[in-house]
Amino acid sequence: MIWESRYWKDPLLKMAERIEFYSQKDSLTERQGAQYERDFFVGYYTVRKLFESAGKVSDETRALKLSLAWFPKKTAAPIVDWYNRNEIWDLYELDNRHHEQRDALFVAHRVIHSFIMVGGSAGAGDQSGDYFTSDRDKEKRLYFVPAIETVSLFRAVGRDYPNFISWKDEVTGERMWRAPAEKDEKSNG
Repeated sequence: MIWESRYWKDPLLKMAERIEFYSQKDSLTERQGAQYERDFFVGYYTVRKLFESAGKVSDETRALKLSLAWFPKKTAAPIVDWYNRNEIWDLYELDNRHHEQRDALFVAHRVIHSFIMVGGSAGAGDQSGDYFTSDRDKEKRLYFVPAIETVSLFRAVGRDYPNFISWKDEVTGERMWRAPAEKDEKSNG
């Protein structure tokens, strides 16, 4: 459990800065590429950990959606395995882009369980970001999250220090934590 979230949120804000900086560069050194990849992965792990810790992130931040692109797997492509997983252009229809909104926790889970995680651009304006798919989704689709979406999420979570109230579930009597938005009517304090 996370007791003091500042020690998780401050590094998350630094990760957002580096991802933003590196995503604007034409090329990265090996060391910069490794730092970017680490920040991307550890940042999403941090987001998930904070979301799953009682009272560390507001309901409003927890409900954030990210704009993703996804590409279907090529019908004739071989099974995605350890040997070919970075050959995304051979495995997925990168010219057949679809768009969807997904909640931040969905993206965090997929990144943490990624079977493929490759930085790059998704064409259409050469938007930089990251391709990823989990071990569950690898035979169906490859996702792309723009760097700007990742940076925005990391900053939102890193700056979120809500005031919390405790409440009881009226049906079960279980004590729960909520971090309501100010306009939330169930907030009594």
